[in-house]
Amino acid sequence: MATGIFDTTIPLTSHNDYTESLILLKPEELVLLNHLKRAYPGIKDAKAWKRSSELQGRQIKSYEAIPEGTDKTSGFAHRNNTIVESIIEVGQSNGYAITREQLILNRSHVKHNYLDELIDNDAADFARSIEHVIGSRQECVDKTSPTVITKTRGLMSWLQPGAHTVLPIADGFRPATEIALGKDDVLTEAVLKEALVAARKNAGHALNLVGFVGLDAKLAFADFLGKIPVQRNMDAKDTTIFSMVDFFKYDAANLKLVQLDGLDCDPTTLEPTDASGFSGAFIELDNFQLEFAQQITHEDLSTKTDKGSGKKGMHRAMFRLNCTGLLGSFRMTKSLT
Repeated sequence: MATGIFDTTIPLTSHNDYTESLILLKPEELVLLNHLKRAYPGIKDAKAWKRSSELQGRQIKSYEAIPEGTDKTSGFAHRNNTIVESIIEVGQSNGYAITREQLILNRSHVKHNYLDELIDNDAADFARSIEHVIGSRQECVDKTSPTVITKTRGLMSWLQPGAHTVLPIADGFRPATEIALGKDDVLTEAVLKEALVAARKNAGHALNLVGFVGLDAKLAFADFLGKIPVQRNMDAKDTTIFSMVDFFKYDAANLKLVQLDGLDCDPTTLEPTDASGFSGAFIELDNFQLEFAQQITHEDLSTKTDKGSGKKGMHRAMFRLNCTGLLGSFRMTKSLT
């Protein structure tokens, strides 16, 4: 029997939408997809290549001291919404194939295991690649003509404090800070606190942040253990040595760290760079949503292409990363040059 996400007792033709199965069964590989809110409106309700979302801004003054018995007769104001747009990206996997000769010569093995394994691996690789797109600095590409390949804006691009050249975010609604480490800079608690204070002041409210960080960044946070008080379990009966930190509680913000190996990948190769491990994305989760206009969907192409070569297929998806608020969020990057 197959041991992946597929049950071989189910006909192959019924393996269609299994995005949630992929995400839930591979939490260690699809970390970002597991944490982000996910929406599946379908192609019909996705409606357009672009989605307009209202961005949350800072609270504004809405108060006036008045004398007794005063009725309001003037000064009524309409608060204009600040809109940001996100773009759908269409992707397909590398696909898989098994020749008719393999099917004939290894019928018993292939029929029950190998074909499902090929589909399983193609789906998992495709989902992991989507995760790397979502966590990258990829800038969005607008649908300006039918031939344009659209791109969704990656998380690390959403978090840049500077202006965007495509579908810009209004001044006053972008992150106010970032941790930009130079080649010889070391992440310290003081640097983290400074960024959290700036984010808190920019948001104007209490922050509960999730920080997705690469391995090198996670190790740097763990180095704080030798510099700040650590609560230890004095009743522990084993000899395990703990040298890790996942939670910070400061006056400026509460911060939960999540290690993410696929953060800040190269947008072209979708592979981590030497600097990726030092990157971080510190966000309020409620402000981000991964929307699938088309879920990760298996397409059996055995009867649509060369009919003599055996079984073949691929996976497709249409997705975009939506954002409704950036004021309390920020990113961390490191230059290695």
